[in-house]
Amino acid sequence: MSYPACALLLGALIGCQSHAQVYTGLSESGSVVLSSNPDDAATTLLIAAEKVVVQLPLAEPAFSSAVPASYWPFIQEASLAYQLPSELIHAVILVESNYNPRARSAKGAQGLMQLMPATARRFGLADSWDPRQNILAGSKYLRWLMDYFGEDMELTVAAYNAGEGAVMQAGRRIPRFAETEKYVPKVLSIYKRAKRLA
Repeated sequence: MSYPACALLLGALIGCQSHAQVYTGLSESGSVVLSSNPDDAATTLLIAAEKVVVQLPLAEPAFSSAVPASYWPFIQEASLAYQLPSELIHAVILVESNYNPRARSAKGAQGLMQLMPATARRFGLADSWDPRQNILAGSKYLRWLMDYFGEDMELTVAAYNAGEGAVMQAGRRIPRFAETEKYVPKVLSIYKRAKRLA
């Protein structure tokens, strides 16, 4: 069987709702006809099989090579679970901890996404030192902030660093904290660079 015929056959198998059927016959010109539905030219049932479901793996963007391999599945999981760009999660982790799962700040923030204990509890994190849990909880917080600030990424990133209360007190602007004023452009620069590579 030729490549185009194989492709048509595979398409017919994948495209049906409950069962995959392939009908065959001859056209008026004498060429072989393959169809997923019976018609005037394809009247003979050739194949009847259960539907084939093909799941292709998610394509890995170019920036993922900058992510330690053991953490990339957790970033993908969090991105899908919370509808966040994987590039944003990567940028926050890179700036917060440089992918050090044992990172601890002077203020007490912990793990890859540097969650304060109160924030960790708020978003259901049981173990800040577990990379998967930390990424999922940090991403859940990012999603909450994105919703709270109407998808404004600058304010979301600022609030991740300074807290949503500080952003609100600043009149829904980036607070005039030296750390936050450096943090926001740094995260967004990494995010944009990763997005260009995706």
